[in-house]
Amino acid sequence: MGKRKQIVALLVGVLLLAGAAGTFAWLSVTGVLVNEFGFGSVAPSVDEKLNGNVKSDVTITNKGSAPAYLRAAVDIYWQDQDGARLWDEPVEGTDYAIVWGNVSNASTTGSASSWVRSADGFYYWTSPVAPLDKTGVLIKGVSEKKADGKNLVVDISTQAIQSTPDDAVTEAWNCTVKDGVLVPPHGGA
Repeated sequence: MGKRKQIVALLVGVLLLAGAAGTFAWLSVTGVLVNEFGFGSVAPSVDEKLNGNVKSDVTITNKGSAPAYLRAAVDIYWQDQDGARLWDEPVEGTDYAIVWGNVSNASTTGSASSWVRSADGFYYWTSPVAPLDKTGVLIKGVSEKKADGKNLVVDISTQAIQSTPDDAVTEAWNCTVKDGVLVPPHGGA
C-alpha cells in the first residue's frame, strides 16, 4: 500500500472515531435528583352546632398538615342590635346557661385527651391533634336565658402550634410536655 493510501485510510479511521465519539456523547444522559422538603402547617378551626339561640358540641379541628397542640379562649359578652359590644357583662346562671365538656383546672392533673383551663384564661387540649382530626367537646351547650334587647355572643378564638419539638410549645405558650401530655402554665392570671 502506498503512502498516500495509508494517509487516506488513517484520515478515514480518525473521522470514523470522531463520529463514534460524537454519537456516544450525544447519547449520554446526566441524572439530577432534587429533594424538596415541604413545610407542615397547623390551622385550627372551630366546629359547632347552632340551633336558634343554642350553641352546642363545640370542638376544634386541626385542618393543617402537621400534628398540633391546640388552645382556645372563650369570650362571652353582650352585643347591641347594631353589632357593637356592650360594656355590661352577662352573668352565668342569670343571663345564660353553659354546660362544659370534659374540662378540668390546671391546678389538677389533666389527663391526655382532655381540656384543661389554665390561669392564663386559655383552655388547652392536652394531647397533639393529628391533621384533620379534632378535639373532644369543649362546650356541650350554651344558651341565652335573658336578653332584654341584647344579643349574647359566645366568641371562641383558637390557636395552634406544632407538637414537635416539645420546645416549640414551651417557648410559645410557656407549657411543658410530660410523657406526651401537655401541661399548661399554673401561674396566676
